Amino acid sequence: MKKQANILAAALLAALLLLLFPACGHEPVVKTVLVMDTVAQLTAVDGEAGAAVDESIALLQRLDRVAGTGAESDAARLAAASGTGAWVEISPEVYEMLEAAQDWAARTDGAFDVTAGPLVALWGIGTDHARVPAPEEIAAARSHVGWQRLELAGDGQRARLLSPGMAIDLGGIAKGYALDAVRAIYAAHGVKNGMISLGGSSLYALGKNEHGDDWHIGIRAPRGETAQDYLGILPISDAPLSSSGDYERYFEQDGQRYHHILDPRTGAPASSGLYGVTVILRGDHAGMMSDLLTTALFVLGEEKGRALLKAADLPATVLFISPDTTAAYRLGEALPAGGASLQCILQKQAAGVRWEEGPP
Repeated sequence: MKKQANILAAALLAALLLLLFPACGHEPVVKTVLVMDTVAQLTAVDGEAGAAVDESIALLQRLDRVAGTGAESDAARLAAASGTGAWVEISPEVYEMLEAAQDWAARTDGAFDVTAGPLVALWGIGTDHARVPAPEEIAAARSHVGWQRLELAGDGQRARLLSPGMAIDLGGIAKGYALDAVRAIYAAHGVKNGMISLGGSSLYALGKNEHGDDWHIGIRAPRGETAQDYLGILPISDAPLSSSGDYERYFEQDGQRYHHILDPRTGAPASSGLYGVTVILRGDHAGMMSDLLTTALFVLGEEKGRALLKAADLPATVLFISPDTTAAYRLGEALPAGGASLQCILQKQAAGVRWEEGPP
C-alpha cells in the first residue's frame, strides 16, 4: 500500500508539472509510464519530440529490466553467484553505475554503498512487509555488506560479489543514470525544451517554460501535510534536480519514523539530523551524480556532506533540510544565472534559511 501511495503521489506531481509549466508555446509530446518503481513522465516540445519520447521509454524499460530487482536483473544474477568466485556478465549500463558507486563508496567511507542490498531486503521499507528487525538480524545482514567485496573486471562487462549472501541495490543511482540517458536521447533528436520526470524526486529540466523563464520546481516540505506542500520553488534550466528525504518511504512504530535511506555502516535508517537533501548539479553525468549525492549527503549529514562537496570540487547547489533550518549551499556554478534568484526565493518562502557559498 505504501508503494502504491508513493506512485500515486509521483503521478500527481508529474501532472502538476505539466499543467503549470508547458514549454515555449509548442504542443508538447507527453507520455507517462510505470517504470523503475515509479511514474515516469516524459515531455518533449521541439525537435523530433515523438521519436525522442518513444525511444526514451524503450530505454527506461530496458534499464528497469537490467538495473531493477527482477529475477533476470543483473542484481539478481550477481546475488545468485555471490561467493562462488565466478564473474557475471552484466549490462554496460549497470557496469557504469557500479564504477561510479565504487568511486563514491571510497570517497564517503561506505556511507554510500550499493552492496547494502541485504539491509534493504531486511527492513522492507516501502513494501507491505516493512518491519523493525532485531539487532541480531541487522548484524547478520551487515556481515553481507561491504563495497570492498564487490569487484569489477575492468572490461566494462563483468562483476562479482566475493562473499556468499551479498547483493547489490541500485536504488540510489539508477534513476539518475536514466536521467542522463534520456537527456542524451533528447539531444540526439534535437529536443531543447522539455521535462524528464522520474517520480518527481529525480528530474531533468530542459530549456525554458512557456514564458521563456527557467523551469520552477517545487521542493517538498518534509513535514507538509501533502506532497504539494512546498518548502520553496527553485528555478532551474538545463540541469537535473534530485531530492531524497525521510518523507518519501517510511513507516512509524512506537512513535518513531523509520525511513528508507539506510546507513550501510550501522544497518539502520540514517540518523544524520536531516529531513531531506536536494541537489542541483552541472557537468558530466550530472543526473547520476545528483541522484547518488542526495543519498550520500543525507547519510553523512550537513557538516560531513559539505566537506565531501569541497573535496570533490563539484559545481553543485545543495539544500540541507533539517528540523530547524534549511541550509542553501552553493559550490561553483551549478546555477550560473539563478543563484541569486535561488537565495531570494528561499529567503522569501522558507523560514530559517541559511545561505552559504563554498570556494569559487
